[in-house]
Amino acid sequence: MGATSLDAGAPAAGGDPAELPVGAVHESALRVLERTGVLVQDDEAVGLLRSRGVRCDGRRAFIPEGVVRAALATAPSSFVLAGRRPELDLPLGGAEGRVFGSGSGAAYVVDGATMRPGVLTDLEVTAKLGHQLPAIDFNSDCMEPLDLPESLRTRRGTYARLVASDKAIEWVTTVDEDADDSERINEILFGASWSERPRALTVLNPTAPLQISGETARILLRWARLGQPVCMTSCVMGGTTGPATLVGVLVVQHSEVLATLVLAQAAREGAPFVYGGLPVMASMRTGAARFGAPEFSRLTVATAQLAHHCGLPVRAGAAATDAHAVDARAMAESAEGLSAAVFSGAHFLFQAAGTLSSFNALSLEKYVLDADLIDALRSATGVVHVGPDELAEDVIDAAGPGGSYLGQSHTRRHARDFECTGAPPLDSFERWAAAGGEDAVAVAAGRVRELLAAHEPPDDLDEVTRRQLDAYCLA
Repeated sequence: MGATSLDAGAPAAGGDPAELPVGAVHESALRVLERTGVLVQDDEAVGLLRSRGVRCDGRRAFIPEGVVRAALATAPSSFVLAGRRPELDLPLGGAEGRVFGSGSGAAYVVDGATMRPGVLTDLEVTAKLGHQLPAIDFNSDCMEPLDLPESLRTRRGTYARLVASDKAIEWVTTVDEDADDSERINEILFGASWSERPRALTVLNPTAPLQISGETARILLRWARLGQPVCMTSCVMGGTTGPATLVGVLVVQHSEVLATLVLAQAAREGAPFVYGGLPVMASMRTGAARFGAPEFSRLTVATAQLAHHCGLPVRAGAAATDAHAVDARAMAESAEGLSAAVFSGAHFLFQAAGTLSSFNALSLEKYVLDADLIDALRSATGVVHVGPDELAEDVIDAAGPGGSYLGQSHTRRHARDFECTGAPPLDSFERWAAAGGEDAVAVAAGRVRELLAAHEPPDDLDEVTRRQLDAYCLA
């Protein structure tokens, strides 16, 4: 195989800039699956693969190309994630289905120059912010509440997000007991027929390189049989759990995601599935993941291209930074990571707000600043309508050469079209300085306080549902 370029905008010699490198990685992954295989740590999953014509040596499954292609043929290219009300439904995939979710799984909170362990109250606060901010479509489990016993964290955290907001949530199913809780809570909320529509999206991870743990396999099969969407996110780190080259990392990632897709479609043809990739290169000096490096954005673009090649909805990119404070570096790295995902056509922008310190920490101020970035990216990629009012020929005629548009009624009608929804109004330097000269972080801290003070919980849960939810989650 000859060398090709993975640059999003630079054509490879003699080929299409998007298709040739992506096709090469895809074909390489198919060879790896058939020749090297994946280790599947669950006997039922191995048996199901065997029934689909996969050769298995113990728990090592060697998946032929035809089985992969059959799975790709049955997986949907898009689906609608049902909300608590129809107006909260979220299309995911295709041309228009893009969803932004908050950060996920941080263990620490950054407050100024200090970092402390996260508690349940922090998770409640992030859910309230997500409920208030239009940029956030999807309330993730932003915070690991370390003040609770591990056995209670998922149930209590899920409850906190459900009562603070009516937006869709990430259903945490790290272990089998979490899946039990998710099923029971959905039954309380939506009744025994809750699973008739895609409603409970969960994020699972294969174990790099080329392994599917027993719990991941069991939950994947369970969720697929329920017709519920799984975002299977491969997290290969170049140089440690994957090759020390960009395309080598992508081959391992693609192999892992395709193997789990085969398993999901074997459990239930047509089960909704999101191709997830969070690949990163490791520092060979320290072993640390380099989420703030330019390679993260290059891998994000390639991840989106690979999923598009397969016709699958895709999770890629994040507001990722290796910075430990909300500073210029943190926002620049986050803007680069999110922009790469948006402009390459990613559908599920998970961990799009609040993350710091290589995903280990969360900042409320950065949550708000990232929401502003999401608003900007939505505006930058939004549909530009073209009609008589937008073309404004009559206004141009009325103003004429050298004329002014300030007094035109057309200008008054459109005066607020491009005002930022959350950011403070623009001021001169002198006025800004006279008002105290607050930087963006200080302004964001003030907005956090205002949003939390204005929060009103949703009132769509009836008394019986709320009583059952309280009894189950708070017992």
